[in-house]
Amino acid sequence: MRISWRRLLALLCYFAGILGWCYVGAYMILSKPVWGLVRAFGARQLSVLTLLGAVIQVFVYLSLAGAVWCIGYMLSDYFKDKDKESERRRHG
Repeated sequence: MRISWRRLLALLCYFAGILGWCYVGAYMILSKPVWGLVRAFGARQLSVLTLLGAVIQVFVYLSLAGAVWCIGYMLSDYFKDKDKESERRRHG
């Protein structure tokens, strides 16, 4: 199996999607809504509205993380298909 620049680009896009998911899905959720809940609990200011706001933020961040991963996966698939197409043309 020959490694082409399209395969490398496909792999790079796939891993960029995974890293993007990790950043948005894990870091953004832990640093903003969850840490905000911890601080509100520590300050004894935790309320139902604060909790509801955090749940909405977590839902939005997880949806955004899924979209980032999907874009990386779609770009990876696009470059893999282009690579297969060019191999088929080359071999007949």
